[in-house]
Amino acid sequence: MNTLAAQISWDLSLSINMKRTQKKICNKPQFMQIHKTIGISLLILFFLILSTTYSEATIVVLNGLTHEKQIHPGETYRGTIQIQNTAKKEKSVRVYQKDYWFSHTGESKHDPTGTLPRSNGSWISFSPELLTLGPNQITTVNFEVKVPENDTLRGTYWSVLMVEGITPPDTSNFNSGVTINTAIRYAVQVITNIGNSGKNDIQFLGLNLDKQQEQNVLDVIIKNTGERILKPEMSIELFDSSGETVAVIKAEKRKTFPGTSIRVQLILEGVKPGNYTGVLIADCGEDNIFGTNLSLEIG
Repeated sequence: MNTLAAQISWDLSLSINMKRTQKKICNKPQFMQIHKTIGISLLILFFLILSTTYSEATIVVLNGLTHEKQIHPGETYRGTIQIQNTAKKEKSVRVYQKDYWFSHTGESKHDPTGTLPRSNGSWISFSPELLTLGPNQITTVNFEVKVPENDTLRGTYWSVLMVEGITPPDTSNFNSGVTINTAIRYAVQVITNIGNSGKNDIQFLGLNLDKQQEQNVLDVIIKNTGERILKPEMSIELFDSSGETVAVIKAEKRKTFPGTSIRVQLILEGVKPGNYTGVLIADCGEDNIFGTNLSLEIG
């Protein structure tokens, strides 16, 4: 990946012409330059393995990995997680709780519940915690979320229920080689929104212009600095020196919890080298639009 020579500037005086009534212009971002390491040291290890076996992923969550609900303090709601054993033999599964956090750097954490200030882990009860499924059997884990009757609750609270297959140690090939057992686990997000309360806010942390596989790519780093979950659809409209639109480029929606950050890539397909101005928009729906003006010099 080669870093392009690029000039990116921000104009906070921009007035975004949108059909929606609420328009938000972000503060000037703190520039973040991502340095690429050209020299890579590779340590090659050779192992003599007489025989190696792998276990298959046979536990499947059928009804999605996100359960999101809008509710008010003092109320209770229930949900289910449907699990199937697709193997031809009996499998055991355990279910447990974790908090979940992630960053644009690729780092993610599954800490004990209650670690995050917006954890709803203590509101959740579930059963069973351990279960055994026969071949092709489908079963259900029931959970209940009881929101405390607390007037100070605002915005989004979340945690995850981990669904993990239990793989017993395989000693059948102990004398003939190395046996590798893999355990698949799913993080099922349980998201609680307290009515329509909580501030919606996004901060643009930085931009980086790269070239990937002969394509120009604009990396946009944003952080959810508000109190509610946001699912921004990132887009950029580029203009040439005469003010004509040369490209409108969008990326898929990405989920951001309060305090988390994401990196969104906008592939500038078909955009030739030159100087451009543009409007960068994070459309979070429901009239929550965040944006800024910029200029690009693509070499």
